[in-house]
Amino acid sequence: MMAPFVADMLLVVYRDMRFTFALLSTLVRERSHLKAAPISAEEIHSGYYVAVGLVAVSTLFATVRTWASWADLARWNPMQSLPSPASPQRKTKVSMKKTPNDAKYVELALEEGGNDSVHDEKVDYKAVAYRVAVVLMGLVVVPLIAVEIRCVCSPLVAYSALNATLNEFFFHAFQPAPIAVELTNPNGNLPWVEKYIDDELHHRFGDSTLYRRTTGFTGDLAFNVSVDSDNPPNVLVIGVESFRFRDSRYLVGNEDPSNLFKRSNMTISPNFDRWAKRGVAFRNIWSSIPTSRSLESLLFGQIPYNSNVQSGITGGKKDTTLSGLPQLFKEKGYETYFTTGSSITLDDWNVFLPSHGFDTVWDDRKMTRLAEKNLNITREQLNGDEHRGFGWGVHDDLSFQLVGDLIVDKAKQQRAVVANGGTKKPLFLTHYTISSHEPFDSSPRWYSESEKPDFFKMYEGEQHAERIKNYLELRHFTDMELGKFMDRMAKEGVLNDTIVVIVGDHGQAPEVNNPNIHEESVTRVPAAIVAEGRLGDAVGLVIDDAAEQYDVLNTLADITGLP
Repeated sequence: MMAPFVADMLLVVYRDMRFTFALLSTLVRERSHLKAAPISAEEIHSGYYVAVGLVAVSTLFATVRTWASWADLARWNPMQSLPSPASPQRKTKVSMKKTPNDAKYVELALEEGGNDSVHDEKVDYKAVAYRVAVVLMGLVVVPLIAVEIRCVCSPLVAYSALNATLNEFFFHAFQPAPIAVELTNPNGNLPWVEKYIDDELHHRFGDSTLYRRTTGFTGDLAFNVSVDSDNPPNVLVIGVESFRFRDSRYLVGNEDPSNLFKRSNMTISPNFDRWAKRGVAFRNIWSSIPTSRSLESLLFGQIPYNSNVQSGITGGKKDTTLSGLPQLFKEKGYETYFTTGSSITLDDWNVFLPSHGFDTVWDDRKMTRLAEKNLNITREQLNGDEHRGFGWGVHDDLSFQLVGDLIVDKAKQQRAVVANGGTKKPLFLTHYTISSHEPFDSSPRWYSESEKPDFFKMYEGEQHAERIKNYLELRHFTDMELGKFMDRMAKEGVLNDTIVVIVGDHGQAPEVNNPNIHEESVTRVPAAIVAEGRLGDAVGLVIDDAAEQYDVLNTLADITGLP
């Protein structure tokens, strides 16, 4: 009875992990990163269990096959049910014999196997035709029909693929016929669809469709950021590694209705909370995972492909050119930078980023050289016991220091140009942190030995207490360095001329066996826009409306007046 449900569950869990050439090519392409893959101990144990089970089942089958003739799979061949193409014809000799007691019997002599055999075998061409027809039907005709159905009516295949969507298929198949309704629009002679998109400026691709190109918005603003078109602000986007909504006490709220903070009054991200209160915060914003998919949404306004091994960054689609914030700001005269302490060879970021609008790209190797030159950090400190670096790259304390130096220098150059009567060249910079990346097992020694908040209540009694503790301490480390960076930017006067967007690239769920599969923890992230002196009464506003990372592009475009 349970077999169909178990099979359906296996399809749902593992449907994206079946062997494909795309998966193989991804493994080959990213082979240098496999050693840093965030595979939990539970996943390794699960692999061992599967291997042991496979060996046990194989051994059992071999034993049964040795002693039981019915286990011969050749006997289970469905072709056995078809007539054999070879029909042996054998002749027998019939003779009457008598026993010594004069009893009569019939002797049948089967002539077979000798030189005097009259055995005659004829080929039944009709049986051969049957078998050829079956083979062609199974290997050619049926697949062709499936492909044809897939091409002509792909939703049909999608509906029948999994149990959940099969219900949707039946719903569509047996729902009542649609009732003819005359759709009218209260807005005069405009098409009826305008009723539902009256707050957008757009160009629709047909009279009876909502598919459109949005060119602007009308109506009331959720908040306003004051910008002088003659003095465009710098724009800084900070993507924080593995930063989930539930880490921010400010966004969760003091009441904490889901008891995420275990009846404590602590927060994992006090510095983010502090700066979010000085800007506009977003409580209900969602991301994609992993980071390549998140970056695709955040910077290029894209909904990622439904694939575990393909994205717009790793090759994309033919005849599709991604264009997003870096190109738009570059077109507006901005200088564009992408910085991170991480390696960027994963998913070909090192190829994608320079070819999609970023004039300058800093990765872990660039950060290492700058740390040696400007901060007197040695390779031994990076790779040795001081752990200033780790498997994924350079820790966030160094990368924030170096990026801060860059921004401060650029701000000084801009002021000097303006003071001399010139026009400043504004800066668009995207920075991604890395220290809080899985498996949460590396932090600088100075931080490991320093006094930290006691997060015991957050992991007390949890199955994965050690992993949760490591995650919380690393999240706090990155938040602390973010706070130092923002405080420095404020002290240097940078924030008076800069719009800052802070957002989690995605979340994590160290509380469960596989930290990547808890949907809300890995996809609901915190976000804030900090624009000192530009928000007016909107300072401290928390927006509860649902949003996604791809909304950041439209928001920044509207604020800065991108072309």
